[in-house]
Amino acid sequence: MLTAAGSLAVWTVTSSARPDAAPAPVPPAYVAQVRSTTLATTQRLTGDLRHPALATLTARSAGTLTAVPAATSEPAPGDVLFRVDTSPVVLLGGSFPVWRDLSQGAKGEDVLQLERNLADLGYFSRVPDEEFLEPTTEAVKKWQKAIGVSETGVVSQSSIVFVPEPARVGSTSTALGAVVDASTVVAALTTRMPSVAVKVPLAKQALATVGSSVTVTLTDGRTTSGSISSVGQPVAEAGKQSDSGGQSVSDRFVPIEIALTDLAQLGAVQEGPVAVDLVGERHENVLAVPVDALLAQPGGGFAVEVVTDGATRSTVPVTTGLYEDALVEVSGEGLAEGTTVVSAQP
Repeated sequence: MLTAAGSLAVWTVTSSARPDAAPAPVPPAYVAQVRSTTLATTQRLTGDLRHPALATLTARSAGTLTAVPAATSEPAPGDVLFRVDTSPVVLLGGSFPVWRDLSQGAKGEDVLQLERNLADLGYFSRVPDEEFLEPTTEAVKKWQKAIGVSETGVVSQSSIVFVPEPARVGSTSTALGAVVDASTVVAALTTRMPSVAVKVPLAKQALATVGSSVTVTLTDGRTTSGSISSVGQPVAEAGKQSDSGGQSVSDRFVPIEIALTDLAQLGAVQEGPVAVDLVGERHENVLAVPVDALLAQPGGGFAVEVVTDGATRSTVPVTTGLYEDALVEVSGEGLAEGTTVVSAQP
């Protein structure tokens, strides 16, 4: 603007410029904090919760079943499993099978197992060994008297069953009063503790290592923990059909067994399908951000927007690691636990 004051001309300039505006705060709903955590890759597979088989009980002699075991019962060493013509068949502990009658003069692993059982039941006071001598005969007679059979001092092959671990009657096959021969199946014994069987695809066999921790999810959503107790050799299973002619092709898998470490979580559930999460690669004490905090960069790679003072943003390139659900492992200059980053764009 030009003004006149005598002979003096003065220009007055009016400007529209204003001081720089402060950056707008980032709404709390759009930020997250970098956290220090443990991330792991997992593979979810279907498993089968059940009691693994231990032994198949046959009648062992011909006659009529005069007593049968109850399904889900848990017989202990020394208990009568069933009776044929009132003669008892007794459960004893041991992994070596019964293959002969045992009497004075016999030697072997089966004698050692017999003496260990007699000692545990209170009938044999010597140190068990593999020789069936006079003290063994006397102990057998005491035991025979207790179970109500003739005190012969001879243990017939048909009167005992050796089982290697605590047993449970899984199912019965023959009814009370049935006429049987020696090979008739009476019942099936299983382990007392349920476990989970899983078929791991051959391509994922690196996940199947003994001792690895797993998570088991029941059909009602409850979870329990476990660890891989055994890993089998790859096997083939007929399943899929070929594209061309309906011929069956084989899928190869690695069978694994999972021992459960928190049986209380099962409640009344003893069998059925379950989901099993196998843990693969595991990184502990790493920095992680929500996956949606990652920004793809024009030249490749990723960055995050770091927020300071609630509003000021700066882009920090990051290197990503493991992904787990909605989190991703990151590392980058200046990032630390508690650093604020933009996790979604307002």
